[in-house]
Parts: sequence; structure tokens; C-alpha cells
Amino acid sequence: MNVLDNPKYSYLVGKQPFFFRIWKTLFYFYSRVVFTIYTPLKVFGQENIPKTSFIFCSNHNSHMDVALLSAAAEKSFNYFGMLAAKDYWFDSWVKRNLVNTVMNLIPIDRKVGGIRQFSIEDTLTLCKTFMDYQHRNLIFFPEGTRGAPGVMNAFKKGAASFALNLDIPILPAVIHGSHKSWPKDKIFMRPAAIRVYILEPLYPGSFLDTDNPGDNDLANAAQEMTMELERRITEKVKNLYE
Repeated sequence: MNVLDNPKYSYLVGKQPFFFRIWKTLFYFYSRVVFTIYTPLKVFGQENIPKTSFIFCSNHNSHMDVALLSAAAEKSFNYFGMLAAKDYWFDSWVKRNLVNTVMNLIPIDRKVGGIRQFSIEDTLTLCKTFMDYQHRNLIFFPEGTRGAPGVMNAFKKGAASFALNLDIPILPAVIHGSHKSWPKDKIFMRPAAIRVYILEPLYPGSFLDTDNPGDNDLANAAQEMTMELERRITEKVKNLYE
């Protein structure tokens, strides 16, 4: 079966059913109220947001970071997707549908013995199809997990690999203050000022020397793009925490 014909992933293809769209929209406006009154958000660099689809990449210190990036771009959760482990989020009907009422999860399979049961090609197909509708976007946290405020972990190459394979730019951003409002070890948010700095995008073509790249070309470009992404975000983080 073609992955696009699988009803399990139908919410990623074209216009979503009303039930999915309304909850994402309502949660977005709830977040905007919170970011206006309770944790005031200020955004810098909105002029850097591409008119096309993009991959949003930022530092990651809090559970609220996805909502902050959505608010910073002034786009509801209908316009953002995130990769999620297929074996954890998609093999359970409850998990899959509960989370997808507010977030568009795209399955990616973890390797077991060096093998994926769900191919990376199928993941890329779902990503491309998702983004082809109304210029939707992806969110990646290249550190792979929440880190300590002001301390950057080494970036993984996933975001760059997807950007190169999908031919879409990466939009770097730095979030400052979410660690004060919703730290890793706390259940509830607390009032705090938050800033999001949107940096200039990175375009895949700037890291490729050929129009017909092979596997080695893509691997080298992914490494270089990841290093540049890490440099830009880390430099901004250091400036904010000095």
C-alpha cells in the first residue's frame, strides 16, 4: 500500500477534517492569550520567515517551545508538523488521535539492528505531501532533547538531511525565557517574559555544488549545513546568556 493511501495518516494529506483543524486553531488562540497576558512574548526577525515551506529549528529548554515557535510565526498548529517515533505514537489509536488533535505528528521509525520497518522514504513522502498543502512547515529541535538553559548540545543532522531531501530552507531561531516560565522539572507554568529571535534562513542550494547530488554529496552537505545551523544558534544563545 502506498503510504499516502493509508487512512492512519490521512490527516497529513491535504485539508484536514474539521475536528482536527478546530482543536489546533483553538489551542493556538489559547496560546496567544497566554503569550500576551501571562508569559508576554516578543518576537524579533519575523521578516526572515520564508514565503515557502520551511523547517523551524531552535534551542529547546521547555515543553512550551513548539507553541512559542507557532506564535512567533503567527501560524496556527494546522501549519506545523513534527516527527514522532512510530512505535510509540502510532501503534496506539488513543495516543495517535489524542495528540494529533493539537499537533500533526509524522511517523519516523527508529532503527532496530540497523533496519527501519517504516522506511525513511515513506516519512519523506508524508513530509512533502503535508507541506505541499498551503505551505505547511516542520519543527525540529536539532539537539534531540531539552537541554540546560544557555548550554547547547551537539546538533544532530536530521533537520539538514530533511531540508536537503525536501529542498526546503531551515529557519533558525533562538528561544529565551521559556526555561524560566516552564522548567523541565515543573508541572505548571509561571509568569516570565519570553523572547524569540528568528535568524536568517539557510537554503539547501548553498551547501550543494551540483544539481544532481549523490549520496556522498548529500551527506557532506548535511554535515556542513548542520555545522552552520549550530554555529548560528549557539552564537546567539551565548550572546543572550553572557
